[in-house]
Formats: sequence, C-alpha cells, structure tokens
Amino acid sequence: MDFGLTQPQELLRDSIARFLAQDVGIERVRRAMDSESGRDEAIHGQLGDQGITGLLIDMDLGGSELGMQEAAIAAQEIGRAAAPVNFHSSYVLAPLLIAGGDGGKRRSDLLEGIAEGRTLVTPILDAPIENGRVDGSVLYLPDAAWADAFLLEDGGGLHLLDATTAGIEVEALQTVDDTRRVAEVTFSSVDLGAARSLGGNADSTRRAVYAAQIALAADALGAAQKGLHIAVEYAKERRQFDRIIGSFQAVKHICAEVLAEVEPVQSLLWHTADVWDEGSDEIDNFAPLLKAHATDVANQAVTMTTQVFGGIGFTHECDMHIFYKRAGYDRQMLGNPTALREQVAAVMYG
Repeated sequence: MDFGLTQPQELLRDSIARFLAQDVGIERVRRAMDSESGRDEAIHGQLGDQGITGLLIDMDLGGSELGMQEAAIAAQEIGRAAAPVNFHSSYVLAPLLIAGGDGGKRRSDLLEGIAEGRTLVTPILDAPIENGRVDGSVLYLPDAAWADAFLLEDGGGLHLLDATTAGIEVEALQTVDDTRRVAEVTFSSVDLGAARSLGGNADSTRRAVYAAQIALAADALGAAQKGLHIAVEYAKERRQFDRIIGSFQAVKHICAEVLAEVEPVQSLLWHTADVWDEGSDEIDNFAPLLKAHATDVANQAVTMTTQVFGGIGFTHECDMHIFYKRAGYDRQMLGNPTALREQVAAVMYG
C-alpha cells in the first residue's frame, strides 16, 4: 500500500501551507499569544474561506466531504505554522460528533456554520450529567471562552447547550501553550431541558475521538518538523569559535537523530488516517498508539532542537519555544501517552 499523498492531496497541502505562510505567519501568532484573550478573531473565518474548517463536513452543508487523510494534512500544516486554532476540537471532533447524531435543521445549521468558520462548538466528553441536570466543572476545554455552544456527550447521547444559558460560567486557564487557549466551564445545576438533543451513538463518538487524536498527532508532527527546520537553518548561520556551529559534530548529531526519529512518524500518520477512512476496527489500536508515539517523539524532538540554540532557545524572543510548548499541549490533550498505551494494552491483553 502506498502511504504517500495523491496529487490532489499534495495540492491541498501546498495550498494550506501557502495560506498559513502568507496570511498567518509567526508575527500574527505572537500577537495572539501576547494578547490577554489569546484569540485571533479573524482566523476562523479565513480558514473557512479556504475550506479548511469544512474538510470533514458534507458538501451539501458547505463542506468538502473529504476524509481523515485530508484533515491530517491540514492539522500538520497548522501545527507547522503554530496557528492559533484548536483544529482538533473545533473542526474535527465537533463536526464529527454532530454529524454522527440527528437533530434535523439544527444539526444542519450547526455544520454549515462550522464549515464557514463562523460557529464555534466546544465538545465536552463525559459531561457531568445526572438526573437530567448538568452540574460540575470541566477543565481544559479548547476555545470554551468564546464558544457559541457546548456539545455535551454522556456515553453516546449528545446535547447542545447555548453558551449563554443561565448557570454556565467560563474561566480562562493558563496552560503551557499560548497559541491555543483553554478554559474551565462550570455548570451550576443546569436543566438539561434547556439543551437540544442531537441523538448520537457510542460508535460515532468513539470514531470522532480517534479522529481528533489523529489530528493532534499530526499537529505535533508539524511542530516537530518546523522546530527541526529552524534549528538547522540557525545551525547553518550561527558562528562560534570562528566556525559555523552546524559544522560541529555534536550539533550535527542532534539534528540527524531528530530527523531519524521524526520521519517514520509521517508514514504511521498516513497509515492511521487511512485505517480511519476505511472504517476498520483496527483504528481502536492505531489511533491511540499513533497519538502516544507521535507526541512522545515530537516532545523529544523539540527538546533536542532547542539545545541547538543554546541559552537563547529558552527565551521568549526565540521562536523555538513556541513549537516546544505546542508539542507539550498536543501530548496532554485527549490522553497522555502513558494512559493511551495502557488503554490499548487493556483491550489487547485484558
């Protein structure tokens, strides 16, 4: 089986990369990072104009009706650019959860809004629902501070709550990655009757979570690849002891070792995305293990490439720390590597 990209997929990748380089760029990323809210209000609409927000949404609802391969391409380029957007949550997990349910016109309106980049829905897995009420706090929810609605999942069923519903409080949280903000959402005995039921089932929810894990792995891979690129470029220019530092064996070895670890992840990513697209049950193992391995490798990669910069690599002025922190965020969301490996081992070996 060929795990390379087709010509249309290569064109998609190049188009997304070109848009991110020209219209986003590291300076825009830094402006969002340094702002109090961390929000880039325009980027979601721009992603919608490029068709990036609707990759997994049906064409009759304004999307592209593509697969996980294409979503992984987008996620990898977004990670490479450190774009200030929670792609895995807003444009992979949310639309797949909604598409897996019912809800008639409300469902269609939501998906159309997501495809256009004008509607933000924050999914909440294993929501604190009991006896017809939502009561409790949920931590580290992506984009929750400016979400239009919350999509509550409770073992297969989906419930949509407007973000302005009485009894909901949102508090921004500080995390390692300033390019993507999260928040704590507290529900104070909110009547589930205020929510719209969207149906849903456990199987579609499971596949949606796996898709989001694939997107996080792709994002981490993109961040690791960009970190290696800027480290190599720096090593080719920086002089010390009257020599380009890239000529020193220790620096060469760092870059070579990182490349050797990072490159195989690309094939694993394409294979896992292909398994998801085929609807195979093997995704139960592949997606968690991909996410665990890719984020482990990415974190090790950015740790090593940061060393190429010496002391400056740990400063705010150096771009390297942006990718270091981004990989750390990807590692923790939707299961850390240890938890994911234990999950797969429990299924395989009992």
